[in-house]
Amino acid sequence: MLPLYTSPRFITDQSAYGDYTLIYTFMAFMNLFYLYGMDSAFLRFSYAKEYRRQDVYKTAFLTVGLSAFILSLIIFFASSSVSYVVFGPGDYEFFVKAAALILLFDTFSNLPYLILRVEEKSITFSTIRIIRFITELLLNLFFLGWLNLGVKGILYANIIAAVFNILILLPYQFSYFKGRFEKNILKQLLLFGLPLIPNSLAFMVVEVSDKYMMRLLLDKDTLGIYSANYKFGSILLFLVVAFRTAWQPFFLKVAESEDAKKIYSKVLTYFSLLSILVIILVSYFIQDIVNIPLPGSLQLLGKDYLSGVIIIPIILTAYFFYGLYVNFTVGIYIRKKTKLMIIFTGLAALVNVGSNIYLMPAFGIMGAAFATLLSYVIMATTIFIANQKVYPIIYEYGRLAFLLILLILSLSVLYYLEPGFLTRIVIVLALPLLLILSGFIKQDEIKALRSIIKR
Repeated sequence: MLPLYTSPRFITDQSAYGDYTLIYTFMAFMNLFYLYGMDSAFLRFSYAKEYRRQDVYKTAFLTVGLSAFILSLIIFFASSSVSYVVFGPGDYEFFVKAAALILLFDTFSNLPYLILRVEEKSITFSTIRIIRFITELLLNLFFLGWLNLGVKGILYANIIAAVFNILILLPYQFSYFKGRFEKNILKQLLLFGLPLIPNSLAFMVVEVSDKYMMRLLLDKDTLGIYSANYKFGSILLFLVVAFRTAWQPFFLKVAESEDAKKIYSKVLTYFSLLSILVIILVSYFIQDIVNIPLPGSLQLLGKDYLSGVIIIPIILTAYFFYGLYVNFTVGIYIRKKTKLMIIFTGLAALVNVGSNIYLMPAFGIMGAAFATLLSYVIMATTIFIANQKVYPIIYEYGRLAFLLILLILSLSVLYYLEPGFLTRIVIVLALPLLLILSGFIKQDEIKALRSIIKR
């Protein structure tokens, strides 16, 4: 939707896009209070032999549903005060009331998606997600492109799509609704989930504080430019989220096997390889991608936002380190040491706020981007150290170091030498050859890849 969102025909200016960013930042932040770790708790206890999965689900669903309803009522009726905190002076109560509804409806969708994850129905999971996306896309085109309602149109589209999503997911819950609400299960869920709240809160500070602080330290126009380009940096986040969705059920499932640690090590190497190739590919051609012309005199990113493209490689790299963090959670979950996670995310949150206060006024959006990168590096490093103490895994350090050096060199060439289009093509095409000639790609992996391609 960026071609519409960054076009002055539909979202009047960067400041209005900044409003859109702020309300969705608020929703992202509040979402952790709507779930309060119950999603992770449900995943954890779905595999517990002492409880029926249906009982675990119904207990979690009823508890989260009731608390979400109460919380949305509070936000709805306190919309005036909330809007002042989020936006400052101005008439933004509608945005907050719409957010209360979206948060409520999305909460009733979150747990059903967990059923599909637990049952390993990845195709169904993805299909429903895509249907939700297409629905919201079409509604955006109607409210934004046809009715020209601006940010309000985006919120209308989100509300309707969220309700539609609930209806689609209903059939997958029928058998689970036959379970029983169990106080003992609720106690176990809360004991597991509530300690995750400080961790989730700290993580949200890392993820969204730069947007809120930018309104205070810079201005909403700059926030609009930063946020629009940040979304391109989130391309790697899609990969990380897809990986995370499958990763937790997978590593819990294979945890008892003899070669579990070897599998975890290989997964990290392959994840890093794929992520770094994506970072280099997107970074080298993002300037060309955002200028692609589209029907209706639009382009992928509005001309008024192009000055922010410089942050995209930095945000991509930041999310790579978030992916490393997700990989390293394996030992923390298996050993049930989730209480330690607040240390990793809490330190990263402190670094994020401090570095933003220092870097943002001096270096603008680049300062905010580097603050985000630094935070995720801290988070990945600290959890790695802790994971090696509670659940040591011998990773392929030589191969990982090679990949990191390749990433640093590639981005250094991009930023400092600013190669032309043809030179960038040559560099990107040379990467697979470099991986093979350097011995990074092993013979057994080449054979496996050939077999996959043949099939």
